[in-house]
Amino acid sequence: MKILQIGEGNFLRAFAEDYIQKANEQGLLNAEVYICQPRSNTKTIDALKAQNNEYNITLSGRFKGEVVDETKKISCVKQCFDTQSEFDEIEALFCDDDLKLVLSNTTEAGICFDENEKADTVPNKNIPARITNLLYKRFKSGKGGVVFLPVELIEDNAQTLKKYILDYAALWGYESKFSDYIENECSFCNTLVDRIVSGHKAGDSDPCSVSAEPYASWIIQADEKCREVFPLDKFDGIVFANDLSAYRTRKVRILNGTHTMSVLTAYMSGIDIVRDMMNDEVFAKYINLGLEEIKQTIELPKEELDSFANSVLERFNNPFIDHKLFDISLNSMAKFNTRCLPSILDYMKINGRAPKILSFAFAALIAFYLKVGTNREYTPNDSPEVIEFFNNHIPSRGKLL
Repeated sequence: MKILQIGEGNFLRAFAEDYIQKANEQGLLNAEVYICQPRSNTKTIDALKAQNNEYNITLSGRFKGEVVDETKKISCVKQCFDTQSEFDEIEALFCDDDLKLVLSNTTEAGICFDENEKADTVPNKNIPARITNLLYKRFKSGKGGVVFLPVELIEDNAQTLKKYILDYAALWGYESKFSDYIENECSFCNTLVDRIVSGHKAGDSDPCSVSAEPYASWIIQADEKCREVFPLDKFDGIVFANDLSAYRTRKVRILNGTHTMSVLTAYMSGIDIVRDMMNDEVFAKYINLGLEEIKQTIELPKEELDSFANSVLERFNNPFIDHKLFDISLNSMAKFNTRCLPSILDYMKINGRAPKILSFAFAALIAFYLKVGTNREYTPNDSPEVIEFFNNHIPSRGKLL
């Protein structure tokens, strides 16, 4: 099986390739990955070509109760293409019978629509437009459909990509049978991905090496075509689900929400990095109590929530990463609104009263911006509108900025 990967960045190379490499080694897949870059920069593509498309990933952190620090060789990448000068080779691959799967990570801004794109532009600058033209060539060559697994961090990423492909097909006047082909022969499976990838280690002799945490999660809204092509359900953190909403809520409220409810209080108490917060007796208890409140608001089996929460605590206590609390405090108002406030409101609906820990976290949020209850000197880092709001509500203490 051949896989086209649109995106040469650190995340996919330390995430998707790690999964594919392990699946190949275990005999679950027999896959070759072909990588092209979404834009014009060829630095990584050129570096990969220079070393036979092989590179190392280093996984460092806590995982399932153990400290992990291992380096793995990635050899599942067969070939890399420069999208600008070798687009004819990408077109040939797209019309290959053995191409079954297309992965993409083109950043959140990559899945968009530009009505000014033309059908005869090669290659199109807009990613969905480019994919539309490639898919049209596959359709005209009589080949079967392919499975699309985008990992861009937008909700309903695959369905959004599909919508724009159909929009381009209509804009460019392609025949209705092509739209039927998109709808009925191709699969567009929404995904939710999670792994912290810290990037290339300075001084590493391998210019393409990538460092990441051991934890990884790939939730896929998989249909039958996807299950046939990519049969990795329950494989090392891969889960096939009919609906991603509960898993998205789990990630936002437990992983991101626990960060947001704790870092401001810890920073104002004199702690500087996440790991030290996790190893503080008081904050360890505070975080665990807050997690119990959050878990009540998520509709997933308790064992799944407990397992995910435990993995989050391990990830926060990574001995290899000094994650600064003040850096995490950036735009905390918007983060709290998205990550913590829904848990508070749902907890109140369920229990008829406010949660103690999350309510304290809300008070700490206000105190952080008002700079009360702490001896630390700092300037909150947020939008001008948020800073102005708090400047207008500080009683006789002066302005934040």
